[in-house]
Amino acid sequence: MTVTTRDSISLRKAGIIHITQPKKGHRFTLDSILLADFCRIKSGEKVLEPGAGTGIVSILLAKKFPTSSITAVEVLSSLAELCKKNISGNALEARISVLEWDITRLKPAMKPGKFDVIVANPPYTRTGTGRVSPLEERQTARQDGPDGVGAWLDLRVFLKNRGRYNLIFPAPRTGEILSLLREKKLEPKRMRLVHPYLDKPASLVLVEAVKAAGVGVEVMPPLIVHEAGGGYTEEMRGIYDV
Repeated sequence: MTVTTRDSISLRKAGIIHITQPKKGHRFTLDSILLADFCRIKSGEKVLEPGAGTGIVSILLAKKFPTSSITAVEVLSSLAELCKKNISGNALEARISVLEWDITRLKPAMKPGKFDVIVANPPYTRTGTGRVSPLEERQTARQDGPDGVGAWLDLRVFLKNRGRYNLIFPAPRTGEILSLLREKKLEPKRMRLVHPYLDKPASLVLVEAVKAAGVGVEVMPPLIVHEAGGGYTEEMRGIYDV
């Protein structure tokens, strides 16, 4: 039986949510908070989140954008069940649905052009590299499949024209992800680098790309996570709504 914890998190414009997650294994990180904060969703838009895990991003977005509807996709049964539990625990059953599918199964089963927005935190380590976790949930979240991140970007087929694809990825692979996005006809339009400290290289990149859009990207000011002393910066405290 999986041992879990119940944790609370707050995000500006979303308020406080509660998440039950494994004590060991797949647990949400700062990536999820930053991705949810970065996303822009218009009134009534439909959102797809592949690889939803325990549902934190979908839940934060549903709270932040109360007229949106969200489809969360998670392949691992244990995480999909926790995702459903968290959706119910935050009283969002009417607005978030869960599909227990692999992302490669979506194409034959789901209608193309159904969504306005895709939000993804894809696995960030190439298969065969990095440490192998003995925990299936953590390993699945960490390492991409045989088709790499391209398989995640192929989900663009479910976006409407001018639909938006939001993702977070390791900053050292920024060139790779921007190239892949353009190859998949997803034009990067908004980008922000995340630095752990002001004097340290960026560790993450946030990107919003638009399907079948023209060239031109807004490079936002960098987001600095920690002050020199180790505490959160003023902006990070604002993101956490503290």
